[in-house]
Amino acid sequence: MFARNITFALTLACSAMGAAIAADEPQFVTGGVGLEERGQMLASKPDYNVRMTFATRGTGEYRSDVQVEISDTKGHTNVNARDAGPLMFVNLEPGRYRVTATAADGQVQRREVQVQPGRTKDLYFYWSEPATIVQ
Repeated sequence: MFARNITFALTLACSAMGAAIAADEPQFVTGGVGLEERGQMLASKPDYNVRMTFATRGTGEYRSDVQVEISDTKGHTNVNARDAGPLMFVNLEPGRYRVTATAADGQVQRREVQVQPGRTKDLYFYWSEPATIVQ
């Protein structure tokens, strides 16, 4: 959690200063736990062309335990983020991508996304409640 908050803060700071980012590493932010952090994330939303939300089906409870991998059509991994969520915003070059989101309990969802210049994509991932172990 602490590392994610530091990453989020540094990413926002670099974005605000216009810092250069390596061409082969898409810019992304993840977070949104708590009202203040969620407000910061939503304020930056227009700056990203792919926006993801992670939650539990039925309750709508946000999830921040997601591993996200984004690969291009050649299988090259463009983004690999651990403990992402409940919001994740990414800037991707135009093209086709596969987004694989894995919840902490192992539930996996995949989405194909076509990124077009000047357009945005909103992706929503909803998982079933994690299994409860009764002893």
